[in-house]
Amino acid sequence: MSSASFIFNQVIEKDRDAKMKRTSNRPIPSERISIPQATLVGISMMGLSFYMLTVYVNLLTALCALTALISYVFLYTIFLKPRTTQNIVIGGVAGCVGPLIGYAAIGNSLPIQAWILFTMIFLWTPAHFWALAIFLKEDYSDADFPMLPVVKGINQTTKSIFFYTILYSLSCVSFYFLEPSMGLLYLVIVLLVCIWMGILSYRLIQNPERQAARKFFLFSIFHLFLINITIVIDHMV
Repeated sequence: MSSASFIFNQVIEKDRDAKMKRTSNRPIPSERISIPQATLVGISMMGLSFYMLTVYVNLLTALCALTALISYVFLYTIFLKPRTTQNIVIGGVAGCVGPLIGYAAIGNSLPIQAWILFTMIFLWTPAHFWALAIFLKEDYSDADFPMLPVVKGINQTTKSIFFYTILYSLSCVSFYFLEPSMGLLYLVIVLLVCIWMGILSYRLIQNPERQAARKFFLFSIFHLFLINITIVIDHMV
């Protein structure tokens, strides 16, 4: 389902992708694959994914995955991304559905813990992608995407990154109190990495340069990875 989402995204953004150095070599803008071919593959993968999830897992899991695709393609790619600086905030919903899919697959339900993990990723997304948008500002500007650094400037963007970093950190800590299986290992690691992420976001305000943004961007990836690994390990021990 994720692959189908990415295919539809690239079909829709073919012309804009061709204007960006980061995306110009993708199969569709580089014309290695035609739009009809890509669309057919995307539809086939979407249908096959929904069928397999429904038959071999359960309907709730399939519906969660389909919701992620619809929100990514229609809400984010078509409606929000070309129109508003808040595109990644609202449109980030699509990237948060993973925990819902996981809980649905295991228990055929969506408990509060699933929604807390959903919220964590939702609050992580803006800071992560705005940092990316800072050091790719020219690319987004060339493609006419109204990303926050392009429209509001880098200084305003760094303050927004700091704000969402704080919200994200609070959501990470809240998971400790809402998930009984979480122990001190999770709490200690979360506090340490969230404090460091907060420091990096504050330094970005003081030094809003591309390399500082790139450093924050890379750490945000590591941060989310470490949080998820810690949840698994702490649950096992």
